[in-house]
Amino acid sequence: MTKATTEAATDTTTGTATGSVTGGAGLSARGVRVAYPRGAGEIVALAPLTLEVPAGQFVCVVGPSGCGKTTFLRCVAGLLRPGAGRVELDGRPVAAPPAGMAVVFQEYARSLYPWKTVRANVELPLRAAGTRRAARRALVDGALAAVGLADRADAHPWQLSGGMQQRVAIARAIVTRPRVLVMDEPFAAVDAQTREELEDLLRRLWAELGMTVLFVTHDIDEAIYLGERVVVLGVAPRSLRADVAIGLGPVRDQLTTRADLRFSSYRARLHRLVREARDPVADQDR
Repeated sequence: MTKATTEAATDTTTGTATGSVTGGAGLSARGVRVAYPRGAGEIVALAPLTLEVPAGQFVCVVGPSGCGKTTFLRCVAGLLRPGAGRVELDGRPVAAPPAGMAVVFQEYARSLYPWKTVRANVELPLRAAGTRRAARRALVDGALAAVGLADRADAHPWQLSGGMQQRVAIARAIVTRPRVLVMDEPFAAVDAQTREELEDLLRRLWAELGMTVLFVTHDIDEAIYLGERVVVLGVAPRSLRADVAIGLGPVRDQLTTRADLRFSSYRARLHRLVREARDPVADQDR
């Protein structure tokens, strides 16, 4: 393995505008907790969570609704400050969106500016970084080619299918060559065939760019197919319920990988773990 904001922009990208591969960055969450006041008490959105993600690893996060998956992702991305604990990127505390990290959310239709061309949408983080025009063009061309949209640079988002729009969002995320890519159910709104194509695209980009990837999903099969690890979160008072290594190898295929007996075994185990994660006191294997 080799390693502007408006309500319309739900896709956040920060990083150094270079064309070189810099490799992934290590993520660390230590006792991260988020709660909101309610009357005399509080609502716990994320129970204390400690998790280590080594540089360059692909980690998927699953769990029942309301367990804090998206809340945790927002803390990692510096979009939400936890009430307790801390997040670190390569040993440095994250208090705001850090350089070298890109975030892709589910709402691809809201994350793109409809009046801008595909090229103009993808180059937004490069403009923000002060990248010169010639360099911007080369980087955008490379990002669009990487996601299979080299011939759509002059189109507008509303002229593209949902899957293509999400490819534009991914191109914008990788155009700065981020060290960390954080994704919150990015493929949930596309059809099954497009979803598989995007999953394979993401696996390829991860291998080529050497990024650390933190990927939140409700789809257990997707988590198994994409991840080197699948982390299961549960409801309070205990957040981390299981951390499952996925031993399916670096090269995966939608047909043969999903037909592998090990895939079925992981699916059965993770379905049980997620179901048990709805119980505040259930004991689970790690």
